[in-house]
Parts: sequence; C-alpha cells; structure tokens
Amino acid sequence: MGKITFAFRKLSKKRVGRIDRKWDFDAQSAITSPPLVVDIDGDGKKEIVFGTKKGKLFVLDAKSGIKWFYDTNETVDDVELMFLDSDTMSSIGAVPNIADINRDGKNEIVFGTELGIIYVLDTRGKLLWKYKTGGAVRGQILIYDLYGDGDPKIIFGCADGKLYVLNSKGNLVWQYDAGSEINSTPGILHKDKLIIIFGADNGSIFGVNTKGDLVWKFQAKDKVFAQPAIGKLFNDDRMFIVIGSNDQHLYVLDEAGELFWDYKTEGAILAKACLADINDDNKLEIIFGSCDNNVYALTPYGDKIWSYETDFWVASEPIVEDIDGDNRKEIIVGSYDHNVYVLDAEGTYILDYVPGLSGVVHQAGHYSDIITKDPGKVTGKKIWQFKTDGIIVGCAYIPDDKSIVVTTKPGTVDDLVHKKE
Repeated sequence: MGKITFAFRKLSKKRVGRIDRKWDFDAQSAITSPPLVVDIDGDGKKEIVFGTKKGKLFVLDAKSGIKWFYDTNETVDDVELMFLDSDTMSSIGAVPNIADINRDGKNEIVFGTELGIIYVLDTRGKLLWKYKTGGAVRGQILIYDLYGDGDPKIIFGCADGKLYVLNSKGNLVWQYDAGSEINSTPGILHKDKLIIIFGADNGSIFGVNTKGDLVWKFQAKDKVFAQPAIGKLFNDDRMFIVIGSNDQHLYVLDEAGELFWDYKTEGAILAKACLADINDDNKLEIIFGSCDNNVYALTPYGDKIWSYETDFWVASEPIVEDIDGDNRKEIIVGSYDHNVYVLDAEGTYILDYVPGLSGVVHQAGHYSDIITKDPGKVTGKKIWQFKTDGIIVGCAYIPDDKSIVVTTKPGTVDDLVHKKE
C-alpha cells in the first residue's frame, strides 16, 4: 500500500495562484542573449543585463528602468563587410558576465559579439578595453582565477576555432587551437588540477589544462553548442561533466573524459543542463531541454524520472527554485513556443490501475488476477504557464521578490511573478 499512499499524496498536491506579468520592457531591437541578474554596483539591489541583435548592452534596474546602455557601434570596412551579415554582425549572442577582473573593488562587465570583439566595461558603462579575435564570440565569457594568484583570467571560445585566455588588461596569455568553431561556453573542472572543458563544432569535447595543453578529448557525433554542467552527482568526491550535443545525446563524462553514461533524446540539446537535488535524496538530478520539445529530469544514474512536452524546442537552461514560497521546488523553463512553463520538480504519479481491482481495471499484457507491474509511473506535471510575445531566449531568477526575468527574441523583457488568487 506504500505506493498507493504515495500516489494519492502526489495527486493531492494542488498548487494555487497563477503566474502574472509584473512589468515588461521594450528593447526596440531583437534580443539575442539570455538575461543576467546581478548586483553590478554593490548597492544591494539587483540589475538585469542583456544584449541585443543591434549590439546594445542594456542594464535595467529591478523595476525595468534603464540605468544605462552601451552601444558597440563598430565601423566595418567594405572588404570585411563582404563576409559578414550586416543585420547580425553586432549581435551579442550570449549572457554577459560580471566580475572584479582588475582588483579595484568594483565589478566589470565582460561580453563578446558576432564581430569577434570582447568588451570590458565599468559599472557605469564606460569602455575600459576591448580585444579583437578572428571570429564570432557566441558563448558566454568565463572569468576565473586559473592560477590562484588573485588575477582573474578571461576565457572564451571563438568561431576562429581557438580557445582564448586573456589577462585582466586584455593581453593574450595563451590560446588553444581546437581545429573547429567553438560556440560552447567553457566550464571549469576543479579538483586536484584545473581543467577547462568546452565543446566544438566538430563534435569534440575538450579538456585542456591551465597551460593550454590537451589533457583529454571525447568525441560526440555532432556539434556541441551546450555549456558543460559540472558537479558531484552522487555527493561524493567524484566530479562529473554533463553536456549535450546536436547528436541528440546528453553525455555524462568522468573526470578523465571517459563516458559514464549517455541518454538519447529525439532532438539536439543546445543549452546547459541544470544539476539540482529535486527530490531530497542527497544526489543531484539532471534537468535539461531538447529540440524534441521536451524537458527531461534524469537520475544521476541516467534513468528518466519524468519528461514534459511543450509545443516547440526547449533551448534554454532550466531554473530550479521555489517561486511560490511553499518549500517545494519548481522547474522554470522557456520554450520556442513562446511560453514559460513552471513544472513540479518531482513530477506527478499517475495510476495505470488500482491493485485489488485487476479484474475491473485491465492491465495490458496480463490475463490473470496476478499483478506484477507497478501501478503507475511518474510524468512531468505543469503547474503554471505564461505566454510571452515571442520565442524565449532565456530566463533568470530574482531571489529578492521571487520573480522570473524572461528575454524574448522580438525584443521584450518580461518580469513574471507568482500571485495568489
């Protein structure tokens, strides 16, 4: 009877209220980057940072007011223009990053563009320096103190096939030639030694050390756009790398780059997976979206807990938070079908039949009263849904008021919040 009790307990967990728009903002241009929510200037208040197709970086306050914006506005000569799409050449394609890179006690904002230029701004939007690469920069810039000397390094991949490491003044420290475009945001595996993990368009997933030497390489069957998620899945000393590919597989690699397991979907996996303990089992579950329109929740062993199908691609990183304050986790994810979905983190248990009533409720494949199959399964459960004005580029969470910031391709930023009826 334990499963039946569990089933009815699950079915009785009714969530109340709705998701409503708190405010929206029109960027007057297509938005190409997910939002970043961070306190830029140290005043205790969160700002919202995002980039547009026209090359503008916006910084909004938490009430949608413009604090400042920076216009990249680069001049391109006629020869270079022949090889560029004038409509997208200034686009800021990835979420910006924030850190005190020059150790002056203040944050700097770092981002790259389709033109292949890295910009570093101060907290008021003044350009400190920029660096020109040989190709588009489409992933987020990673900022990390690689050598433990208090001097953060700026790490990013580029469409010219190179992984760059710059110092805080914009000088090249080293670069690694991957032999193929890099559109994946790098990640750091930090254990005995630091390893920089990233994917490339040739399907390779690289592990490179802090000197720029190859430590290991894993070969997927198609392009790797997704950023690696790195964590202790089993809450022990082992670190694992979780990364998706256009070959429709989610790969879980060990510290040495060896395959631990993989999971096949029916679509490309373009965004970073979220690692979170969604069922209080002291292990990290893996939540991710696929271009087969589904959101998946897997155990750290690679078994599916549940999936939920939307009406189009899920190409943004899921968020796991308690947005309604009921001490239960929700999963927030945006879809290309223009909707933000809020899902129950544990899913919902659906009964196929009721044991003891097998003579009344037919169980497929059985022709006796002896029931050996479990009485149901866990499936994805939608709690709330909110329709935006277009394809969702990305979402971020503001913990101060438990709201969700959503950037959409047509150029609207929405701030969504749970409201009780």
